[in-house]
Amino acid sequence: MEGMNTKVSPFKKMDRSIFEQIDKFKTTPNYNLVTDFYNNLDEEQQKLLKGGIVLVLILIPVAVLSFFWWQNQNIRADLELRTAIMNKAQEIIGQSRGVTAISPEVISMNPIDTEDMLMSRVANAAAGLDTNKITRGEFVTTNVSEKIFQTEAVINFVNLTTDDLMNLFTGLIRREKMRISEVAINRNADSGLLAGNFRIVHLASIQVSEGEQ
Repeated sequence: MEGMNTKVSPFKKMDRSIFEQIDKFKTTPNYNLVTDFYNNLDEEQQKLLKGGIVLVLILIPVAVLSFFWWQNQNIRADLELRTAIMNKAQEIIGQSRGVTAISPEVISMNPIDTEDMLMSRVANAAAGLDTNKITRGEFVTTNVSEKIFQTEAVINFVNLTTDDLMNLFTGLIRREKMRISEVAINRNADSGLLAGNFRIVHLASIQVSEGEQ
């Protein structure tokens, strides 16, 4: 039917490309050398050479398609991992941003006023993980009010699995009452391990002694 696009299978495209290259080769001086070499072979050697050429012509498309299949599987796995990570990260960030009022659920009784204290609390949340894979970046503390002390910091991580990172997020939020406001994640294509950073915000009540009241 006129006006309709005809789809050509990948095999036909590949065969067409191979034969076009063969036709181009026939126009080169090297083709005569190959022809002379072939004609000088005995019948048995010619049969073996033909069989080898046929085998190569069969294996080339198979190898190319196998490579595309393998690459597609890697891309699909990487996409699924990135989707899972981003969904979890967005869920955590959404939970953090969804807090509209200060309450005991998000306010800690123990302020984090030093970098060493921060890393100690992160290590506590990362129970079971190699803490050498977790380092501190930016660190800022602020008195939000007379009763609220805020700590904000960037936490860097390397060579973590997806489960490691999710467990770390869970520990920081549930045990340490930290909120996660930003997440940046990269995945190593060879090892599948994750590296990146995230920003935490920690709010704590300032305990006033009776003598200061």
